[in-house]
Amino acid sequence: MVMYKYMANIAGTCMLIRRVLIWSILFVAVSCSSKSDTLPENNGSQGGSSDAFMRRVEVTNYVEYRTGNAPLIISVPHDGTTTDAALVLRTKENCPDPSFSTAQDIYTTELADLIDSVFRAKTGKYPYMVIGRVSRKYVDFNREQKYAVVAGSTKGVGIYNTYHNRIKAAADSISKKNGAGLLLDIHGHSHEIQQIELGYLLKSSILNLDDATLAADENYAYKSSIYNLVKNNKSGSTFTALLRGTYSFGSYLYKNGLACIPHSANLSPGDSPYFSSGEITQRHGSSQGSGVIDAIQCEFNRNAREEVNRKNTAEAFVAAVLEYMEKHYKL
Repeated sequence: MVMYKYMANIAGTCMLIRRVLIWSILFVAVSCSSKSDTLPENNGSQGGSSDAFMRRVEVTNYVEYRTGNAPLIISVPHDGTTTDAALVLRTKENCPDPSFSTAQDIYTTELADLIDSVFRAKTGKYPYMVIGRVSRKYVDFNREQKYAVVAGSTKGVGIYNTYHNRIKAAADSISKKNGAGLLLDIHGHSHEIQQIELGYLLKSSILNLDDATLAADENYAYKSSIYNLVKNNKSGSTFTALLRGTYSFGSYLYKNGLACIPHSANLSPGDSPYFSSGEITQRHGSSQGSGVIDAIQCEFNRNAREEVNRKNTAEAFVAAVLEYMEKHYKL
């Protein structure tokens, strides 16, 4: 009887150890399969490809680059705060930019981070992200190089080139995988009118023209930063329709509750201050047939960037992006 009880105790102990081992293995397996930065390529739906996308985040020369798997690039050039004694401060004298500024576009990084997370939540995909971390006092990523850094500043030029090379890397990846894509360059303005200003490389004097005049001269479309979309959109939309028609990006923003210009009910700025875009849109957009990535500079008003409104802004902005791309892009 004693021997029987002894053997029973051994058997019970072995069973307990076995159960502990099994649950330990299951716990490790579940833990390893739930990495926060791993998403399936098929938007997270079941039954699709088993291939997974692992986002990489790297910071080089004060430029943060986040890889993506969606045909969208988010650029944030003017919210950097990092200083470096080895860099030369830009002044109007040593950097004679006609539009010289060292102003920080505050809260644009926070807004872009929310856009990134909302886009992922809605689609299961990541946009590419390029964020400048150095102060605009040293490098202005949205100007030509001759105005962006002080002449002779080798380190400044290296930082400037890193930023644009990261955008190009993202654009090349999208071009190869998707055939076309969209770059949204995020800025902040301090103009009195509280609306998002959308820049297509077209000055106020051009936007102030009527649709018939814009349509009659193909050069306006050719010089715009969405020229590739004008030539290749699945909706069959004309240039003026894409610029400020019912299904323009601005009209989708307005539909989702964001005041902006231009769109179908707010065609042009008139005499009001307006940013038409800069070097990033010029260099990386599809103006004059320069590529398959369209670009729009998005100047967010102060209210839209404030903490109390920021999440709503990001939600509405992403909704508009998805509607716009679904309507027009052959993806």
